[in-house]
Amino acid sequence: MHLPTPRASDAHGAGHHGDGGPDLRTTIAHLTLGVVDDATWGAYAPAIARWELLTGRPAPAPTQPGQHGKSVLAPPFVEWLLGLPAYWVTDPTLALPRTGALRVLGNGVVPAQAAAALNLLLNRHR
Repeated sequence: MHLPTPRASDAHGAGHHGDGGPDLRTTIAHLTLGVVDDATWGAYAPAIARWELLTGRPAPAPTQPGQHGKSVLAPPFVEWLLGLPAYWVTDPTLALPRTGALRVLGNGVVPAQAAAALNLLLNRHR
């Protein structure tokens, strides 16, 4: 089972993808939050463990406290999901607000997926 793809609209609160399935921020909101372990990730625990192994770093907390005390989607988690280096978008020196960071990440590309697509396209013509 895979987590939904991060999207720019994830900065605005819970919702659904065009196909009717829950988006990333809604999926994360429905998980048991607190300590990040198998109980936190539920059915997604195997996928999270695989991605931790592939990226070489543990999953950051999926949420952070919001302005009104509710948990909100955490940009470092989305950054990790995309396979980007830590602080690629969330570096404090960039001073991006949470919504700005999520917008940037939601409009981004998974580098490994882009490389695989280019490889397939280029090798198709050889």
